[in-house]
Amino acid sequence: MGNSYPDRTNFNGVWKINELSKNKITHNNFPRGSTRGICSAGALDPGNTNVIDFFTIETTGNATDFGDSVRSTAAHQEAFTGLASVTRGVFGGGNPGINTMDYITILSAGDSVDFGDLSAARASPQGNANDTRGLFAGGYSGGNLNVIDFITIAALGNATDFGDCTTTRYGGAYGSINSSVRSIFAAGTSNVIDFVTFSSTGNAKDFGNQTTNGTGLAGGSNTTRGIMAGGNPALDRIDTIEMFSTGNATDFGNLTVGRKGLTGVSSRTRICFMGAHPGSGDTIDYITTASAGNATDFGNLTVSRGRGGSVSNGHGGLTLTS
Repeated sequence: MGNSYPDRTNFNGVWKINELSKNKITHNNFPRGSTRGICSAGALDPGNTNVIDFFTIETTGNATDFGDSVRSTAAHQEAFTGLASVTRGVFGGGNPGINTMDYITILSAGDSVDFGDLSAARASPQGNANDTRGLFAGGYSGGNLNVIDFITIAALGNATDFGDCTTTRYGGAYGSINSSVRSIFAAGTSNVIDFVTFSSTGNAKDFGNQTTNGTGLAGGSNTTRGIMAGGNPALDRIDTIEMFSTGNATDFGNLTVGRKGLTGVSSRTRICFMGAHPGSGDTIDYITTASAGNATDFGNLTVSRGRGGSVSNGHGGLTLTS
């Protein structure tokens, strides 16, 4: 007779206390349901949108409406980035030189809400997070920036200075490239890859280089592997790095279509890449992170757009995901 309670591959139902304890001891996490990917706002061609979409990363299919971004002006609605804990997604920056942050609760639906302000106004920063701390790095505000900010994701308020990147940059990979220990900032206006340790503060260290320069690319990660895809000018390349070492990126495969202004969301097994700008795009494609190869069609966004913010509750920085 089968178990009357769920196992790690069958999340729904009533768990026995001893099974929860066993899961924590054996796997150092608690079971959870499917992973949600979210795309917020973005640039149309022409115009902008404040629509927030969501979809389940483990399946395939079209995105569904989540709510609207609090980003009420066109300047707020593009060239920003997102980061997330298991429960909360936070979006920061915007074009031209926006310092605001807003947030959503990932497993509910609804409009975003004000979170606080960045230490420096900027467009096109890169965002990473672990369970507790979020980082916003680089960006553009009258010139390329090297500043790194941090927030405590569970506590509303303004960002605090963390340190500096090794070089000024904007338009780095949109989407979290991080383990629970390291935050990695990839490319942008140079091909330099930097990293910092979440638990400390201080300046970034050199990690290596991407295979080519490119702004407006997408990022994603599981617990060990970081992925960068697309970028200017309408590239279809996908690069990969091993996050616990240092060194240059290597070729992983190709997107279903070359594009820039896209963004990425991750589960422990998949990364989805979505959108494009200019020209806009509603394409969502995905890769299986553990094995190199080309991307596969996933579905479509509800609104064709690019240069928006993205978050998921299953990326490689989160220790409480299964």
